[in-house]
Amino acid sequence: MAAKKGIDSPDFEAESPTDIEGFYTPEPKEIEIIPGTTSGVKGKGGLSKQAQDLAFMEEYIEVMLHESTDKNAENPVFTSNNGTPQYFYRGQVQRVRRKYVDILASCKEHSLATPEYTTNEGTRSMKITRRSSLKYPFSVINDPNPRGAAWLRSVLSAPT
Repeated sequence: MAAKKGIDSPDFEAESPTDIEGFYTPEPKEIEIIPGTTSGVKGKGGLSKQAQDLAFMEEYIEVMLHESTDKNAENPVFTSNNGTPQYFYRGQVQRVRRKYVDILASCKEHSLATPEYTTNEGTRSMKITRRSSLKYPFSVINDPNPRGAAWLRSVLSAPT
């Protein structure tokens, strides 16, 4: 195999692409903006609000799904996010991503009661009372993120 011959001459000067007529090359950027980031955000690595929320939901926390007195209660409890399954076993502490706990916290049972009563004027009337509770009660054992408690309160207080 023959060795490649190179031009080794002080008389030869290579032209850069910008020197060639009709050939355009953009100037190199000093700072390149990565998609999903914004230059106006201070801290958080310049991540947009949506990217920060996605990263928050991917964090691991420790939870325990409570036992049930119902002999037919499902165990394990199945959840899925974007086609990725996550099973929760009752009575066991598990380290799972926050996005699956969000699903558990959103599963609520609702009941309505309509007690009949008599008003001050003597007419009979019906009152509608709605009650909600978690379908799968759970406890958060460990959440290292300081935003975690406020997030959980907001999810649990949502009407679903």
